[in-house]
Amino acid sequence: MQQYLEQIQAIIRNYTKASVPASVLEELFAIGTVRAFRKGDLIISVGEECNILYILLQGLVRKFHLDASGNDITHMFLQENSFFSTDFVMIRRPSLCCFEAVEECLTLTIDYGKVQQVMEKEPTLLSVYVGILENTLQEKLLRENALLSMSATERYLDLKKRIPGIEERVSQTHIASYIGITPVSLSRIRRTLREENGC
Repeated sequence: MQQYLEQIQAIIRNYTKASVPASVLEELFAIGTVRAFRKGDLIISVGEECNILYILLQGLVRKFHLDASGNDITHMFLQENSFFSTDFVMIRRPSLCCFEAVEECLTLTIDYGKVQQVMEKEPTLLSVYVGILENTLQEKLLRENALLSMSATERYLDLKKRIPGIEERVSQTHIASYIGITPVSLSRIRRTLREENGC
């Protein structure tokens, strides 16, 4: 348990400078469940009312949705040492997206209602909550900006910079979908980059 508590404290520092008391971390851990997912498992499905907050301790998760034609569109990759849940976790509406484990994952899952109860007693958790919201908003804005103002090659290089080694962890199809191009176009970009500068 101590190993997880230290990791969760480190994760919290990604979102705020505030340090959460050890007793609060122990309480969160006690109301949560450590859960493993295999590669390919759907963690959250479209239409599911999910009131769970996930702390990703290990692995990589892909957030995706299906367009009107049933095409699978990758919206986001979530790395270990982060929080995630549906966009509607606070208001308990059906999820519009799916979350899939793209490799073996280990999570701490906590009922959001119980997290709120702990937050009411512990003010430092509010700064963590605000940090998560700010980070989520920032990710959405950066993603929107990338799709509007960056070339496909720039989006590809940006993804590789943000998640080093992603090509060994995620299929080329999912990477191409995230960038907004076809796998054939991604292969062309990769070949060009190799020829130009050995990337």
